[in-house]
Amino acid sequence: MFQKIILALVLICGVSHATYSQTELPIIPKPDTITYYNGNFSFSNDIKIVASKSNYSVAQQWLNESANLNLNRSAHASKKVKNIILNVDAKNLTEGYMLTVTANKIELVAGKKGLIRGLATITQLAWYASEHNNQIPCLQINDDPAFGYRGVHLDVSRHFFDVTFIKKYIDLIALYKMNTFHWHLVDDQGWRIEIKKYPKLTSVGANRAGSMVGPYRDHKIDSIPYGGFYTQKEIKEVIKYASARGITIIPEIEMPGHSMAALASYPEFSCKGGPFQVSTGWGGFDDVFCNKESTFKFLDDILDEVADLFPSEYIHIGGDECPKSRWKECPVCQEVKKKNNLKDEFELQSYFIQRIEKILESKGKKLIGWDEILEGGLAQNATVMSWQGIEGGIAAATSNHYAIMTPGSHCYFDHYQGEKNLEPLAIGGFTPLEKVYAYQPIPDTLKGEQRKYILGAQANLWTEYMYDTKQVEYMLFPRLEALSEVLWSDSLNRNYPRFENKVIQHQSLLKNWNVNFAKSYLRPAVIISPTETLGELTIQITPKENQKVDLSWNNSDYEPYTDLVSIDESGLLKIRSILNSDTVTLVKNLTIAPSSGANVTVLTPTKGNYANPPATLTDGVVGEFPWTTKHWLGWLGKDAVLTVDMKDTFAIDSVKVIYLNDRGSWIHAPVSMTIQNDSVNAVQVLKNENAICSIVYNKPFFADKVNITVKSIGKVPEGNPGAGSNSWLFISEVMVYGHKKNER
Repeated sequence: MFQKIILALVLICGVSHATYSQTELPIIPKPDTITYYNGNFSFSNDIKIVASKSNYSVAQQWLNESANLNLNRSAHASKKVKNIILNVDAKNLTEGYMLTVTANKIELVAGKKGLIRGLATITQLAWYASEHNNQIPCLQINDDPAFGYRGVHLDVSRHFFDVTFIKKYIDLIALYKMNTFHWHLVDDQGWRIEIKKYPKLTSVGANRAGSMVGPYRDHKIDSIPYGGFYTQKEIKEVIKYASARGITIIPEIEMPGHSMAALASYPEFSCKGGPFQVSTGWGGFDDVFCNKESTFKFLDDILDEVADLFPSEYIHIGGDECPKSRWKECPVCQEVKKKNNLKDEFELQSYFIQRIEKILESKGKKLIGWDEILEGGLAQNATVMSWQGIEGGIAAATSNHYAIMTPGSHCYFDHYQGEKNLEPLAIGGFTPLEKVYAYQPIPDTLKGEQRKYILGAQANLWTEYMYDTKQVEYMLFPRLEALSEVLWSDSLNRNYPRFENKVIQHQSLLKNWNVNFAKSYLRPAVIISPTETLGELTIQITPKENQKVDLSWNNSDYEPYTDLVSIDESGLLKIRSILNSDTVTLVKNLTIAPSSGANVTVLTPTKGNYANPPATLTDGVVGEFPWTTKHWLGWLGKDAVLTVDMKDTFAIDSVKVIYLNDRGSWIHAPVSMTIQNDSVNAVQVLKNENAICSIVYNKPFFADKVNITVKSIGKVPEGNPGAGSNSWLFISEVMVYGHKKNER
C-alpha cells in the first residue's frame, strides 16, 4: 500500500528536493524523514474527515483547539471535496505511521497505536497552516519512535486536580506523542482513589487539615482543610478518554512507605497502631506499612480493585524512601525477618516488595517501582524506575531487568528552569530546557543486549509547589517538548538551536490550547569571564536570533547591549531581552571582591550535578535559595579543599566563603574553615537558620596563593532527613579581601 501512495504522490505533485520555503516545518518531535514535493494543501472548513467515529472525535477536537477548524465526518472519501483520511492497518502493531499530503488530500496510514501519533502530526501541520495562509506543502512523512516507553507523571496527592484538567493533561502529552500517563494517586498527603471495600481511605485519607506553604525549610503549615479524590466512575471515564488518545495510564499505589494517608484511615496496618493524621507537611515519615499478614491482605484487596479498574499491564507500587526505624522496633517485623532468614531491614523491604509482586502477578499485572526496590534484592520480574540517577537503571539492565529512566538531573520537572529570583517557588535543582534536550536515556556503560532493557524515560511532576493547574502547565512546558523529541526522534539528528526555534513557534499552538508555558529559555546566554586584572570581570551576552537586548546597571535607564561589558564594582545588572512580543528579564546581583576572576584549584572532588567549574567560586555571583545547581559547587561527605591564586603577594585582610544551609535537602553547614593550615585560628561555624550564610576569617596575613579548607559535617546528624547518610556541603563564592603587598 505504501508504494502505491508514494507513486501517486509523485505523479500528482512532482518531487522537489528543496525544503518548503527553505524552512523546516516545526513538527515536535522531529519525524524520521520528511520528503517535500511541489504544490500545497489548503485547509478550510469544507474538508471532510474520513475516519471511524472514535478517531473522528479526537481529530475534530484537536483540529478545532489547534487551528479553529470545525470539520465534519464522512464514511467515505469523495473527489468533490478535500479529505483527511485516517486509514487503520490492523496488521500494524507499531506506533509508526506514514503521512502523505497531496493538493487534494491528507492520508494517514498506521496501525491502531500509530494512528494517534500521525494525527498529532496532522494537528501540528494544521496549526502551522493557520498561521501561514492556511497552507502546508505536499509532503510525505515516515515516522517511528526511538523508545517504546515515553511517559509523563503527575502527583495528585500533594495537590489535587479535577477530571477536566486530567483530560487536558492527557491531550497535551498525546499531542507531543508521549504514550504513558503515570498517575501518582496516593501518598502521605492524600489518598485520591476510591476503594469501595475500604471507604475510610477517601472519607479520612483524602482530606488533610492544612498544607505546607512556602519553602520546605520554613515548615509553615496553613489551617485550610484540603481534599479531593476520584470516584471509580471518574477513573473509568479518564481511562476511556486516554485510550482514545493512545495513552496508557499506570496507577501508582505507594507502599510500604509514604503511607500516612492510608494509616490515618486504617492505623491497624502500621507497626505502632496510631492514631495518625494525613500529613500536612512535605517529606517522608517514619510510620509505614507493617509486615504483618493482615497488611498484605489489606493491600491485596486494594490492588484487586485497582487491577480491575486499570487495563495497563503495570501497576506502580512506589517502594521509595521507606524508613526502617519502625520495623527495627516492631516484634512482628523482627519475627518475619527471623523466620525468613533476612539479614537486615533492607532485605525485609525486598521481602515486602516480592510479596506484593506475587499479589500483582495473581491478578495478571506486572510490578514497577522506584529504584529503591533494588535494595536488599530485586523482585524476580520487577521493572525499575531509576530516579536517583542512572545507576538504578544500569543495575537493573545488567541483571536483565527492564528499566525506565527518570533521573532527577534531567527528568524532574518540579525543578527550576530559570534563574530562581525570576521563577515561581520550586523544590530546588536546576533543569533548563537545553539540559532536558541533551539527555541520552541509554547510559554509555550499557553494551550490546543490555541496552534493550532501557524501555525509555519519563518526566516527573511532583506537586508540592504546584498549587494550581496553571503552575503544572508552566513546569511542564516547554520541557515536555524537549523530552518528547529525546524519546521519539533519532538522537543523531538532534540540534538544539533548530529545536529551540520550533519551541518559539509552538508558543502560539500552546496559546490556542490555553496553556500557561514558561519563557525562561528565552533569556539570553550570559558568560562571566575573568580579565588580566583581578577584581574585574567581563559580561558577554549571546541573544537569540532576532532578539533585542538592553542593559541596566544599578537601576539606571536601559541602554542597548552592543559589546562586552566590564564590571569592577558590586552592583545590580538587569538584562532585558525582547523577541517578537515576548519580553523576559534576567537579574544578576554581582558581588565583586579583589579575588573576583582569580583561578581556583579544587583539590577534593565535587559530585555529580554539582561538579561545576571552579571558576564559579570567583565569578561574582552568589548562589540563591532555593538553589539552582549552576551557582553552587557540592561535595558529598567530603571537605572542600581549595586554592585561590592571587597572582601576586597580597596583604590579605579577610577571607569570606558563602555556603548553603538546607537540611531538608541533606545540605548542611560546615563545621569550620581553616586558612593556610592555621588550625589554631580555625573559624568555627555557629548555628544559623538562614539558608545562605558566610564564614569569615579575618586574621591578616601575606600570601600569593590562599589555601582554604572548609570542613564538612560528614554524616547527616540524627533527627534530620537522611540521617546517617553522607551530607552535602555547598559553596557558591570565595572572596579574598586585601591589596597587593606593595600597594596602599
